[in-house]
Amino acid sequence: MPSRRTLLQGLAAAAATCALPASARAAPAPSPWRPLFNGRNLDGWTIYQDGEGNRDAHDAIRIEKGVLHMLGPSFTGPDKASFGHIATTSLHANYHLRMDFRFGERRFAPRVWQRRNSGLLYHMAPELDRLFPDCVEFQFEEGDIGDAIMVNTRALQGPLLGGTPLWPTYFPGLPTEYAEQVKAGGIARQWHRHAGTYERMDGWNTVDLVVFGDQAAHMVNGRIVNTLFRMIDRNGQPLTHGRIALEFEAAEVFMRNVMIRDLGEAEIALIRKQGSY
Repeated sequence: MPSRRTLLQGLAAAAATCALPASARAAPAPSPWRPLFNGRNLDGWTIYQDGEGNRDAHDAIRIEKGVLHMLGPSFTGPDKASFGHIATTSLHANYHLRMDFRFGERRFAPRVWQRRNSGLLYHMAPELDRLFPDCVEFQFEEGDIGDAIMVNTRALQGPLLGGTPLWPTYFPGLPTEYAEQVKAGGIARQWHRHAGTYERMDGWNTVDLVVFGDQAAHMVNGRIVNTLFRMIDRNGQPLTHGRIALEFEAAEVFMRNVMIRDLGEAEIALIRKQGSY
């Protein structure tokens, strides 16, 4: 049985902890990671394949020991069908997503001589019958990993203040006018370039996407390379949630460890305060 002195010391320590300001208390424990892709099948995902619709008509996607293999040796389709994506049936907001990807060797027309390309789409609209639904693309193209392509959406890019993308607060006095969109093929796009080169051309890359409210950070191998603020949809409304998709664009690509964790109010407040949690 604890002594009277031990009890008094414990009560004093508890009182001292309660008296600490919020900033000095322990940070909130992050929510647990959970798989977005289960490593076995595409339960919870839809597919769109250009020229074929909502089906994998030519074996474009294989799951090999928990790894998504897109446009590998099993693919038997025409070149047009080498473009597509898989997308979650669920909507997501306020989260941290992490995944690994690397390119294979196979490339298809009309991009046999071009850079290998893929991507992570987020805040995607619910359409199932379009190759490029309204969304934000976290670009995986060689040399451009971390770029943001706004597809019928817009954002203010975090400016380079001192050489690194602004994060986590968009200061008063910074530009508030959205960059001009480029319109082609019935799609209006903005292209926000990344800053810093952390990609690996021929190995696995780990990418992180942190989104909350109407802002986002793109990370490549542990470094923020791009930030977006005040994202809006085609109607000018705040863009804060949507489906998540993984692309294949005429190049063989492998993806694994697709994980997500929700960000609660306390974690978001911590990011706003110190840039991370």
